[in-house]
Amino acid sequence: MNVSSNLSAVLGDIHARVANIQGTVLREIAVSMLPVVRYRIHTAGTAADGSQIGIYSKGYMSVRTGVYASNESFKKGKNKGETNPEGVFTKGKHKGEPRPKYNRTGETKVMLSLTGEMEKGLEVMATEKGFGLGYPFEGNLQKAKWNELTYNKKIFALTDEEKGNVLQIAQGVVTKNLNE
Repeated sequence: MNVSSNLSAVLGDIHARVANIQGTVLREIAVSMLPVVRYRIHTAGTAADGSQIGIYSKGYMSVRTGVYASNESFKKGKNKGETNPEGVFTKGKHKGEPRPKYNRTGETKVMLSLTGEMEKGLEVMATEKGFGLGYPFEGNLQKAKWNELTYNKKIFALTDEEKGNVLQIAQGVVTKNLNE
């Protein structure tokens, strides 16, 4: 009895299709995870282990909110008695110049977003292994590394929940592409 099979051809076809969709899977994962990771780090202030990244110091909160000891209070109007969040530099080369206005809240949890530069700079990037999330501007990459060292936490790694999302995205893309 002679038995013939096209199993090697079928396996070869599946292998070729999987190799062709690897880039598609990695790009879809990166694109899908970008807003999730950006929100977690720059809005929720959560590290990869699910804990809060940290707490801002009183001095930093002055910069963040624009409320300084040298600020004057409103003298009249609906905000009478409240501190005017606009001030001027009292020392250094910018003495007398207006301080920058960041329009941030008094929330003390670390969110890695003062000017928004890091938040806006996080993007999908091509890598040697496919695609990932990162910073094309070296300064933001250095800030990211500095923050992880300062707070002694993995901030830019994926949480367990995000890893689960990655698997679901990958499975969905692979299934879709293999069925086409």
